[in-house]
Amino acid sequence: MFVPMDANAAMPERKERIVAFAVTALVFVAILLPEFHYVPIWDGRVYADCAIAAASNGFAGLTMESLRCAAHPSQGYIAFLAASQLVRFGSVAALHFTNVVLGLLALAAIRVVLARVIPDQARVRQLDLVTLLCAVHPVVLSTLLQVNVDFGVYVFFYTTLAALMSEWFWLATVSGVLLCFSKETGVLAYGLMVGLDVVFRTIPAGSPMARVKRVLPLWMTPLPVVLFGVHVMWWNSTHAQSAVWKHTWQKGTIDGFKFFDLSDPVFVSYAAGIFVVGFMWVVSALIAADALWGGVRMARRLPKRVVRNADPRPLAYVTTLTVVLTYLLTSFRTWSNLRYFALLYPMLVILAFVAMLRLGMKWHARMAMLFTIGALFVLSIHRSVDPVSRAVYGTFSTGDRDMYRMSSITKEYDGPGRDELVYNLQFTGFHHVQNALFQELRPTDSTAFATSRAAEWNIWSPLDAATWERTLRRRGAIAPRYWNDLDLLASPARPRDVWFLVFTYFPDRDKSLESLKPLYREIGVTRTLADGHLLVAHHLQLIAP
Repeated sequence: MFVPMDANAAMPERKERIVAFAVTALVFVAILLPEFHYVPIWDGRVYADCAIAAASNGFAGLTMESLRCAAHPSQGYIAFLAASQLVRFGSVAALHFTNVVLGLLALAAIRVVLARVIPDQARVRQLDLVTLLCAVHPVVLSTLLQVNVDFGVYVFFYTTLAALMSEWFWLATVSGVLLCFSKETGVLAYGLMVGLDVVFRTIPAGSPMARVKRVLPLWMTPLPVVLFGVHVMWWNSTHAQSAVWKHTWQKGTIDGFKFFDLSDPVFVSYAAGIFVVGFMWVVSALIAADALWGGVRMARRLPKRVVRNADPRPLAYVTTLTVVLTYLLTSFRTWSNLRYFALLYPMLVILAFVAMLRLGMKWHARMAMLFTIGALFVLSIHRSVDPVSRAVYGTFSTGDRDMYRMSSITKEYDGPGRDELVYNLQFTGFHHVQNALFQELRPTDSTAFATSRAAEWNIWSPLDAATWERTLRRRGAIAPRYWNDLDLLASPARPRDVWFLVFTYFPDRDKSLESLKPLYREIGVTRTLADGHLLVAHHLQLIAP
């Protein structure tokens, strides 16, 4: 029988939990604050530009069309980013601040989930530490900074899960709407969450009527999926483009699923990105050891192990949700961008802690393991030093440091990777090293820059007229003339002087600079090193005909 805690005794406990979460929040913010001026590159730029464009006509401009980014039904999440631009238009710091606030909301929800799984007052400090591990996970942090809809899925997945497990069904429904309207995977995750909840409510013995009564409180939870379905029908009947994203070479979204092909290089890359990269193999090893020992005990017909003071139903629910969701997300094959799986990493950390409990690890051993994992995660935020990840992916030099060759398994990019390199915060160096170069060269609107066609996608931006730093603002900004090698070769109005930038993530056998030699001669080279990244600028001058 549950005995409520005395109010006087509960007050210090509540204060301690608030202080513990405040410490987690401070660590979280302290890591991200130095990057608040990072201007997204690659696909992150698509979503940042979309949010800013949606706010360009004020509040009235926030429509279902303007909040739809990169062909995804993203209105639920992008609305928050666009709202930040109504306060300070064109501010990248406002975008990051909004994501940080949403990230703190997700961490609070994760802490609630932990409390539902392990409602043990003797382990609350360890649960606080598990929450801290989720806060410093490198992939989650990189997903936040590289503005994208998968971060919206991550945030609203955990707020919905926490509400559902707490039986706050109205809140789960509201959060579920935001989740479904963040990205298509949000609909998948929400449907799975609610569906499994229904299943787990009907499993306990009882009459059919008793089981129906256990499910009835969820009557409102189908609403987000119904609204999404109505939206899809409306959008498809009024717009040429389908409401649901798909590859250009696919007839429908379902064509992207490969449920039973586990030898596909994309699946292998997914698995490495989920279970290995950035010391995740330590977390995975704990879960695997627990599963293996459980299998051995089952084969020997030994009694079922019980996690002391854990609530069996929420634990079984979270475990099943993690397994099925991992399978479904990895069955849809696209590119090796780890942001697709941001919502899985905290689930795996939670299951690793449960594995420690089930394996019978003592308090000191558990604390040592949690601190070790936390230290490894923190080390991985700005460095790619995990020896197992280096062996799996290989590395390439960014100048002073190394990064993992994230496309080495799939060969989807003829080089170390591009969007795939967003697995910790090292990728922001490609922004910082440009700032260092531009501050040295002090370009004007007439200065021409160029790079390889294969590397140029969303790498350029306007420059602040006062600081020469990259910016998303148009007012008071410099707009250099940006080119690629193919445009220089084809254009009769090519510039006389051009700075050709060679980034370290160039394709391995890139010949773009060599292709310009019949037209340009090199008159100088500038090498810039910042944040561990090297950027080589070749000053080219047009050869007189």
